[in-house]
Amino acid sequence: MLTSTLSMLAEAATTYLTVRIGDFNFAPQYTAILVAALAAALLSAFKLWRISSQENRQVRLDALREAVGDSPGTAPSQRRQWYQRLGTVVAVSPIVGRSEQQRLLRALAATGFRQRGSLAIFVTIKVCSALGLAALFWTLVEWQQLLAGSTIFRMAVLVGGLMLGWRLPEIVLSRMAARRRVKIEQGLPDALDLLVICAEAGLSLDQAIEEVARDLSAASPTVAEEFALTAAEMRVLSDRTEALQNLVTRTGVTSLYGIAATLSQAIRFGTPLAESMRIIAGELRNARLARIEERAARLPVLLALPLMAFILPALFMVLGTPVALRIFDFLGNLTMPTIGTP
Repeated sequence: MLTSTLSMLAEAATTYLTVRIGDFNFAPQYTAILVAALAAALLSAFKLWRISSQENRQVRLDALREAVGDSPGTAPSQRRQWYQRLGTVVAVSPIVGRSEQQRLLRALAATGFRQRGSLAIFVTIKVCSALGLAALFWTLVEWQQLLAGSTIFRMAVLVGGLMLGWRLPEIVLSRMAARRRVKIEQGLPDALDLLVICAEAGLSLDQAIEEVARDLSAASPTVAEEFALTAAEMRVLSDRTEALQNLVTRTGVTSLYGIAATLSQAIRFGTPLAESMRIIAGELRNARLARIEERAARLPVLLALPLMAFILPALFMVLGTPVALRIFDFLGNLTMPTIGTP
């Protein structure tokens, strides 16, 4: 009796848990896994909504405390988010390591991300990207039934998705850093002109850099941000040349190497700052003009391929078609001479 009851329950579960969507049939175990995943997703969404509500209430309470005069230090410390905890755990693990942490911090600084916890957030993005891309590759392999008879190649596809997803955020970060370096190079001539004006007005180097950062905040926010940070470091650090070297290390702009060297020499030996800035500005303009001339010299080579692919065929057709038509007409009208009998 018990055996028959269990068999009936198993048949009923198999019947009701078997789901068919188009040409795909989901077995009972896969249906159970899908239901469990949906339940976990709904539960996670509910928990995230509760956490967000608690954070909103905490923000309102903190604002109320500040409004009534409480010091900001009396507010209870907020708990870190889940992505910050996950990124911290992965960052301190052997997967990343100390040298990789320093490299990622330099890359984040080159793109302007210097907030506290930016490394943990970026590592979490790398983990999510790796898992998401690996899941996407595996879904495509299962959907198209690719490499169905080779488990090794399927695992290789999965590992390739993990590695590509892990490196993809760094590629995006490098592109952002390159774009930021271009913005800095474009705004440096104006910054140097303002430095010359400030130096001729009698301001010291740190005051001149701070004034330039304040004046360029609307025209070139990237250069203004870097100069403001450099001015703050020059006020704090005992050696001003170290702040200039930090500026070069953060940005990675080639033009700043000569600028930092000249400014360090002016600080060390007491050379006139305005004259040094004027020399640097002239060198920077010459370098910018040289880059523009180099790009202009490359234009004929770059235009050769479109010229050969698009313009020359059309030119040959326009010039050669009338000649070809005249030749065809002449050959069509040409009559062969008849040979007479003796």
